Amino acid sequence: MRLTHRFIFVLTDLIIIISAYVLALLLRFKSLIDVVDNQWSTLVFLLVLIPVLFYVFDLYNHLIYIQRLRVFFRVIRVWLVALVIYVVVGFLTKHFFLIESRAFMIMFFCFSLIFFFLLRVICLKKMLETYFSNSKRRLTCKYVGPLEKFKELSKFFDANIATGLTFVNCNKNTGSPTGCNEIFLYSQAISYDRLYKGIKANLVPGQTLHVASHLFNNFRLGWEWCKIDAMPVYTFRQRKYQFCRDCLRRCLDIIGAIIGLLVLAPFFIITAITIKLDSPGPIIYKQKRCGKKGKEFVFFKFRSMYHSDAKKPGPTHDESNYINQGIPKEETLKDEQITDVGRILRKTSIDEWPQFINVLKGDMSLIGPRPHRPHEVKCYHDWHKDRLSIKQGLTGLWQIYGRGEMPCDKSIFLDLIYVMNRSISLDLRLLFHTIPAVIFGKGAY
Repeated sequence: MRLTHRFIFVLTDLIIIISAYVLALLLRFKSLIDVVDNQWSTLVFLLVLIPVLFYVFDLYNHLIYIQRLRVFFRVIRVWLVALVIYVVVGFLTKHFFLIESRAFMIMFFCFSLIFFFLLRVICLKKMLETYFSNSKRRLTCKYVGPLEKFKELSKFFDANIATGLTFVNCNKNTGSPTGCNEIFLYSQAISYDRLYKGIKANLVPGQTLHVASHLFNNFRLGWEWCKIDAMPVYTFRQRKYQFCRDCLRRCLDIIGAIIGLLVLAPFFIITAITIKLDSPGPIIYKQKRCGKKGKEFVFFKFRSMYHSDAKKPGPTHDESNYINQGIPKEETLKDEQITDVGRILRKTSIDEWPQFINVLKGDMSLIGPRPHRPHEVKCYHDWHKDRLSIKQGLTGLWQIYGRGEMPCDKSIFLDLIYVMNRSISLDLRLLFHTIPAVIFGKGAY
């Protein structure tokens, strides 16, 4: 059913893009056929770009349409990003395959914004309500949580038919109700370890799990499709057949690492010269880190600290407190240890570029939890260890949404959110969101 919805959403988007494109051509050039260079390549570019952006911003998830205001802001964001990408790509390629006319661009993006607003914000919720008014089209969702909350939540979903969910209270049954398609967990956990254990206990591969928890308010992922009792509701899907996905992911890692090393090669040389001129010591800093299943490997970075400080192998008191007492990572480093060039490298994440070599070697993946040092892993609590169940990554949820500002439990729980939701599509989204995270350098340490 979800695939059917997404197919219809994509098909509708393509119709809207073509309609806005035709109107813009007619108004600007008074005709449709061979009136301007690059008109067909421009149409193909827009037909690919806009649906991809809608996917990245989760606008093909029908659940979010119960909140029109949230949908409105997401549509605006997609529109702005699409406009910026069109202008930047056109500028960089000197409009080699895109229409250069500013009047055309303005008219197309104005028409498309109006059409998408009318469909996505105004009409789609009503269309979903009409479709799901037939109870046979809804999915059965079993409820797990406090008994006193079941009636309240049941009323919420009855009032929001667009979700397409029918609640069943499994607490009254000796086993799971038959025919349940999805699970809803209302968690009152007050710590990340309890919340994680509750999610893990109810997460079934191939089945969708919705989780409401006030602890999600501590993150700004934008993943919630609604709030219940001021508690964001996140959706977890643990995919089946991970072996095939891992093979595809490894191919993408190799391709991405090779492209990254080739494109950044000139900047590697410039960075190396700058590091050498700034302070004595090696250009590349090597350190032992723990990868999948705790296996140690040699981790590469551009050196950003004075050599006498960088080569210290053991943990400091503050670094141990990062695990044990929740001190944010950025507070474990002393400012005087970092070189002048190193501050720039860390703020811009340039110091991480040599890890493309780790990805190419197979020690790391492009997307995944950041690899910790062996002495940090020794301090892990039992539930922390699940972050080592997959390859560690060059970028991921922690790098995009938290980085050095987050204490240990919070950052590890963020990594585990990725581990539980891991998929190729999520990896592609995180790669896309890595770009603004690196540009603005929020939380870099």
